[in-house]
Amino acid sequence: MSNKIRITTSAPVTNTVAVSEIDSKLAPGEYEAATPDGGVLRSQVTSLANGKSLVGVLVPELAAGATLELSLSTVAQPASGRGIDLLDQPENGRVVVNYSSVMQTIYHYGAQNFKPRFYPITVPSVKLGDMQDFNTQYPKGITDDSPPDHIWHRSLWYACGEVNGVDFYLENGGEGRTVHERFSDVFSGPVFGGFRQHLNWITPDGRTLVKDERRFLMYRRKGSERVFDIEAAFTAADEAVTFGQTNENALPLIRVNDMIDEWDGGRITLEGGIVGGKDATGKRAKWADYSGPLIRKPDKEPEWWGIAMLDHPSNRNHPNAWFARSYGPLGTNLPFFDGPLTLEPGETWQLRHRIVVHEGAADVDALESHWQAYTEPSEITAA
Repeated sequence: MSNKIRITTSAPVTNTVAVSEIDSKLAPGEYEAATPDGGVLRSQVTSLANGKSLVGVLVPELAAGATLELSLSTVAQPASGRGIDLLDQPENGRVVVNYSSVMQTIYHYGAQNFKPRFYPITVPSVKLGDMQDFNTQYPKGITDDSPPDHIWHRSLWYACGEVNGVDFYLENGGEGRTVHERFSDVFSGPVFGGFRQHLNWITPDGRTLVKDERRFLMYRRKGSERVFDIEAAFTAADEAVTFGQTNENALPLIRVNDMIDEWDGGRITLEGGIVGGKDATGKRAKWADYSGPLIRKPDKEPEWWGIAMLDHPSNRNHPNAWFARSYGPLGTNLPFFDGPLTLEPGETWQLRHRIVVHEGAADVDALESHWQAYTEPSEITAA
């Protein structure tokens, strides 16, 4: 079976997974994409519940403004364990996400949770060997979940402390809950994997204030960086909804591992060269990063790892002001910095962010390149 697609770039492309949702009759599966010069690129087609196809290609390099036509051929025997694999475990209320057979994150969505969250988020530092060998290294988490100082901080999550007077942030009992309704899609593959989910923000007396649609998409690229996108679309249900002006919002928020926070030798960095939680709080920037000495071994210098959040230009009031604290939180909080946000019934507020997990301290040039690739993506169309 052979089919043709076309990739068109606007920004330069380096080691990027180009993904587009298109109308296509391509069968789902793994493909080899032949280039005009005889090269072969790894590709994937996923069928979505909405009747469209999600088509992705790992592109090593393309210049800005380039057009590349590819001929797709199905792979007779797909390689196992090389891609992004999602395992939905409804009995446990979680989706386990593996990257090349190593656990990358777990999305907890079960009814036992006040709100869903991604925890842990690991760094690609696995070095296997004897358990007592200092060179042996198992997946290390770069985020924290329910730390003693703020038990309602949930690694990477969405929440709001005041929605029409109801708290959807704290977890003392009696607060509102963000409740999983269903997944419309959960998909895996050699190039990308992800899910699309429907949720409801339900008050303690059983009213649905907000309809919530989320998307998660992780890319398999070459190298040690891990890149994934998260989106949330909040729609007011049967009444006008106001997201209150409180610092107790996670829209979204990351709580980093205690070992890399600024109190333990880490560093917050914002686009533009702003460094440190005190100076970063309230500042507007396209991206923010939290990096620090995550892996520490006897008689060796600590290994630095970091996690960055990129604010998409389609987000309201972009670039958003950042909520940054030296003890671990980092994220955006539009209502706190810009004032309460009210949605009329049926009106939607969408949030889009990219997460980059990387080795070393924040590399400003690399993060700028990530932001450009995120905001000027290549487009795939049927040729």
